[in-house]
Amino acid sequence: MSIEQTVRDVRSQIQLAAQSVGRNPKSVTLVAVSKTQPLSELKEYERVALERGESVVFGENYLQEIKAKRPEILPSSELHMIGPLQSNKVRDAVSFCDVIESVHSLKVLGLIAKEAAKINKLQRILLQVNIGQDDAKSGFSEAELEEALAVVELSREHLQLEGLMTILPYDEDPEKSRPHFQKMSRLRQALEQQGRAVLFHEGRILLSMGMSNDFEIAIVEGADFVRVGTALFGERN
Repeated sequence: MSIEQTVRDVRSQIQLAAQSVGRNPKSVTLVAVSKTQPLSELKEYERVALERGESVVFGENYLQEIKAKRPEILPSSELHMIGPLQSNKVRDAVSFCDVIESVHSLKVLGLIAKEAAKINKLQRILLQVNIGQDDAKSGFSEAELEEALAVVELSREHLQLEGLMTILPYDEDPEKSRPHFQKMSRLRQALEQQGRAVLFHEGRILLSMGMSNDFEIAIVEGADFVRVGTALFGERN
């Protein structure tokens, strides 16, 4: 199936899911997960998206791929780091990524602020939440978020906090994801009620959640970013 067709299909699914709960489909950002995909696929996706008048946002898991692809894609295309970020890779992440979604620990958060200060950059970030309390996944617990927000508050000159992100274990039944997405939405609501939204960019807490098998449910439950790879590019190499 061509990229034109897969983009059309995914955008149609986004539109239907958003409209089913009275949301504007344009409020949902499609993050095209391009990890392990050849540069030719990224360029084709850029062409198709731009012809459709859509923004281009790529999601990558590995710094070595980000470093190789960043100079080759359009300057207007965004690169989001969505994979695990090791401490020794933070400098490169700050140098090459528009957004780091996978900020999963206080140590990494502090290092990002430090590296961003060195190059006088306002680094856009999301805090990764282990909403499913899965030992195999990284991220802050709900209880640990307050400490992370305190670090952000002290580093607002170099950290632009845009929202919360979560990664769920894969399940063939996408409905298994719904309770976790609902929990993320309740967490956002709780932070808003506590007055913590002021620490987020423009006072809005965006949610990054949902992948190829469950992004429609994520949108219904409040996702602002959906990270879609297989549905766009096919199975990874």
